Amino acid sequence: YQASDLLRLLAGHLATAVAPGLHDAVPAMLVHRRLDAAVVEKELFELISRHAVGAAARTSGSLDSRRKQEVYLEARRPVVALQRELEREAEKLATLDKRDDRLGPGAVSAEWRSCRGRCDELRENLRAAQQNAAASIFATLNDESLGMGSDAGESEGLCIDLHGLHVAEAKAKFDELVVPVLPVLGRCVVVTGRGSHSKGGEAALREALVRHARHRALRCAVMQGNGGALEISLPVLE
Repeated sequence: YQASDLLRLLAGHLATAVAPGLHDAVPAMLVHRRLDAAVVEKELFELISRHAVGAAARTSGSLDSRRKQEVYLEARRPVVALQRELEREAEKLATLDKRDDRLGPGAVSAEWRSCRGRCDELRENLRAAQQNAAASIFATLNDESLGMGSDAGESEGLCIDLHGLHVAEAKAKFDELVVPVLPVLGRCVVVTGRGSHSKGGEAALREALVRHARHRALRCAVMQGNGGALEISLPVLE
């Protein structure tokens, strides 16, 4: 497949930090997204972020889990800001008339051209911000002095943190980030939380994802010794 530099960089970070097989998952993700490399770039970046947060929640070291999550949120901040600005400009562009017949037959509106140029500029800035943030997160994820290092990637493999999402959002992220890589990795840990802060103290997100995974014919079990995480794997063929 023809991969962009950013796509290769993100896949390389994941393959090094989590599992070498993630390189092989990229073609499957591209097929899943109808060869939309921009969408897959975004999903790989989110995989790095959510794996890093999940690893932070499971490890101990000189930084506590809350501080580690702050590191990742800070790294993502420019990306989130650019994504929001790009969404606003894209919505504005959709409302503008491309043609301005006052300037001549088929002439392009100056306002449309300006807005389109701004969208293109924001897309390039977003790609650069994703690359920088991914590199920052990757460095932190592999920094043993922060109590993370190889423990985060090797002891549990890929770990996706969906804690804090609404059920519908978590199901969508599960389908986007977990399902495409399972055929390659065979196994993934999904952090859901124990429901300690939810109404009634029930683990609503965990149970919803258990049902969702099983509906997709995947094996799903609460991790032994960690009621706030699920182990997802492919079914055993008879």
